[in-house]
Amino acid sequence: MEKVCPVCNGMEEASFCCPMCGGPLKDGGVLEDYFGPYSPYMDIDSFAEKSDAKCVHLFYCPNCNYDTWVAWNLTVV
Repeated sequence: MEKVCPVCNGMEEASFCCPMCGGPLKDGGVLEDYFGPYSPYMDIDSFAEKSDAKCVHLFYCPNCNYDTWVAWNLTVV
């Protein structure tokens, strides 16, 4: 069995409004993509303990530059 992120795999849709200006937040991708040149190619389990693994996404507002992290529990498929 494999653990996958429901947002990365299209099983859930994420939409949030910016708390600063009310505009829509955009998904900037998974936080691991920002760690290093090879991190987008590494397995998600490389970054988290299997017992509490989460997929953390960076959401940002293109209007006012607000950003935040949102974490999802991984789903077993």
